[in-house]
Amino acid sequence: MLSPQHVWITGASSGIGAALVHAYVDKGWHVIATARGKEALEAVANSSSKPDHVHLLTADLMDMDALPALVQSAWDTCGGIDLAIFNAGIAQWGTAVSSLQAVDDHVLTLNHRSPVACIKALLPKMQQVAHGRIAVVSSIAGLFGQSHLAAYSASKAALTVYMESLKEEVHMSPIRVHVVSPGVIRTGIMSRGLNAEGELMRNRDPSGRSGILPADAASQIQRLCNSRQFHLIIASPAERLGLFLHHCCPRLFYFLLRRKS
Repeated sequence: MLSPQHVWITGASSGIGAALVHAYVDKGWHVIATARGKEALEAVANSSSKPDHVHLLTADLMDMDALPALVQSAWDTCGGIDLAIFNAGIAQWGTAVSSLQAVDDHVLTLNHRSPVACIKALLPKMQQVAHGRIAVVSSIAGLFGQSHLAAYSASKAALTVYMESLKEEVHMSPIRVHVVSPGVIRTGIMSRGLNAEGELMRNRDPSGRSGILPADAASQIQRLCNSRQFHLIIASPAERLGLFLHHCCPRLFYFLLRRKS
């Protein structure tokens, strides 16, 4: 019998992260689930098909000094990690000038610096055992600039290009890395995002009413992490058309985007 595989998922208490927990448990994996809130993690674990396969590891991923110890704890929980999916992140809405510097720093830390710090601690462990995969959840917002999303888009763009650079560094090794760039997913991410003053945007949630279901996104991410593909874009036909226009005809793309806004 094959040994059970172990996946570490951050941002596991809701949205794509919770859907990934359920998807991997359904496949027989053991899941190390990380988020700040223990009660929310327990709810995700208890609603999975095998709650005993979910190992809770609460943490504040903004605490940069604590991240090396967190990686060690995740590694020790199941005696190794076959796959890590760094999914935790935060949305933001505010103009470049009106957004407080502290808000920009918060977004850049959680969306870019935190997963990078975890990767720096985790990758040597995977290299030592010559086995492992690392995936990050970025965003199509990191593929083009948008009004009121400067910090968010910059954080996701930084994460995507960092992983592309890392891909080149490990391409001759057994380690594989992946990037996921979702479009609008029904996760409610904007309602938990920050406005220019750093307050929660509880009433701004277009993704809560439309978009791709988290379970469908999780299924696509599973296939990505079982392949040699590097970058997966999860997007609607309209979003894919927008990305094509941005690449081929940016003036038309931004003309249409401004009209939509």
